[in-house]
Amino acid sequence: MLGPLEKVTPRSIFEGREIIVATILSVVWVFLLAAYGAGYFGLFGDVAEPRDAVFLEVIFFLIMLILPLAFVWLGSAMIRRSFQIQDEARRLEREVRELRSGGSPAQNQSGVSQPRIKDNRVETLQQRVTELTNQIKQMETTITSVRQMQAAMQTQATAPNATPEQTPDTVKPADQPMDWSDLLRALDFPRDEKDAEGFRALRLAKRDEDTGQLLRAAEDILNLLAQDGIYMDDLRPDIAPAYDWRMFAEGTRGSDVSTVGGIIAPEAMERIKAREERDQIFRDTSLYFLRRFDILLKSFIEGASDAQIQLLADTRTGRAFMLLGRAAGMFG
Repeated sequence: MLGPLEKVTPRSIFEGREIIVATILSVVWVFLLAAYGAGYFGLFGDVAEPRDAVFLEVIFFLIMLILPLAFVWLGSAMIRRSFQIQDEARRLEREVRELRSGGSPAQNQSGVSQPRIKDNRVETLQQRVTELTNQIKQMETTITSVRQMQAAMQTQATAPNATPEQTPDTVKPADQPMDWSDLLRALDFPRDEKDAEGFRALRLAKRDEDTGQLLRAAEDILNLLAQDGIYMDDLRPDIAPAYDWRMFAEGTRGSDVSTVGGIIAPEAMERIKAREERDQIFRDTSLYFLRRFDILLKSFIEGASDAQIQLLADTRTGRAFMLLGRAAGMFG
């Protein structure tokens, strides 16, 4: 009669053939990559034209050669070890059954049943079986993680390389100031996965240290607010005049700049205050976001027009600042 472990983990047709399978996969992969590389570098047919950044292309092909092979042989070793653990677990389980039955049919020659032998080794073997079962589960989890990592890396590696025409933001030097329109679009974040201009502006904005820190803080706080069902698109702010925003940027606080906090949302405010009382991470993230926005606001207002200031306030980042600033009592 089979034990529980033998029922759950039957023997696989790949058991004992791990190295053969890994070798076949490695040879096939090397052959395919070599054939592709020969065609790519112009070893077949006409003489290849000179290429730019050949060194980088060679490095790319080496990575594509080594990483999959490493994953294949790592997976092979882990699967082999998994089979060994299963074999040991089955052997221990058989010993447990034999010890429970007294090592032989529990009957003597006269047909009288003999009492079962009590042996301390039974408990020890049971613990060992449990440990091996847990190891098998961990091995399976690790193999799954390795496969997911390999798939993700192959997807990223095989993605088409962007050209300067496709990504105009790569042409702009990192130290060149951003356009106001790009900054405002970045602070509003991409509207959806198809918002190419929004993602382009976001990449540009993150090159600047101060703006990048604000955007990361904004992403964090917007995600935390969304957990409580608070979304910036649902808010309807009353944007204050640019004069009030300039006063606030210069350091004025309280009722003199109360119009800057132009969002009145009692239900959202209650959720925020309740979250701040019980969640230290939320409170610290909120304070850090307010501080980063205040720093950007001071530098932004120096060269911005009144219309640009009001557009800044109406971005998703600006709305989050008004909402959290009012919850923090910054506007009186």
